Amino acid sequence: MFMGCITVTPIKTVKPDPHELVVTVEGDRCLDKETIMELAAMPRKTMTVDNPELEFSRYCRTYEGKAYITILSISSYSIDDFWKDFLLLRLKGIKEATIYLNSPGGEAFQGMALSDEIRLAKKDISLTMECRGLIASAALPVLCSADYRIGSTGSFYMLHPAALTKWGFFTEGLKDLRSQTRMIEMLNERYALIVSERSHLSKEEVLKLMESDNWFTAEEALKMGLLDEIK
Repeated sequence: MFMGCITVTPIKTVKPDPHELVVTVEGDRCLDKETIMELAAMPRKTMTVDNPELEFSRYCRTYEGKAYITILSISSYSIDDFWKDFLLLRLKGIKEATIYLNSPGGEAFQGMALSDEIRLAKKDISLTMECRGLIASAALPVLCSADYRIGSTGSFYMLHPAALTKWGFFTEGLKDLRSQTRMIEMLNERYALIVSERSHLSKEEVLKLMESDNWFTAEEALKMGLLDEIK
């Protein structure tokens, strides 16, 4: 492989003489001295930020005292953003938020974490969930954690058991397999509990549905108590 390098000589910025004509190029337009002087005389608008570190993530926006949050993927790459967003909403005193949920799920533990964040945020913020597209797998506990849940007529929902995904070559003994089995059982139990607490289903009924992939329309989800409204 050929590797090389280039040396860049820094360009010095020289302040022009006040009597010198300076032409500034904007796209395909050249400005004459008179236009430049007019632009220089225009008032400048400035923006000050009390604390530039207190910024919402790309998933959260606010407008007229209300927050709008988008949840698509559920992974370790996004959960910390949601945690910071909910924290900042509390600090700013925002009391109402709408969450747009359109997610195939993701990492099981992160879904549980996000479900907890929403549950804790409800103590200070009224949270409405707007469901579109697909709400499946790890996204179901997230849906169940909102105060009010609205599904579009074309939305779909899916329950299924937790599973492990592994890569690479490694050796596992009987103790390892037993430990992993216990972990999956705990995940399924917690998942079923969250769903049963915010639906018309018992924990046992949810666990039964989770024995395989089970799909539901918005109308079926409403009858099951997973939604409060369809629009």
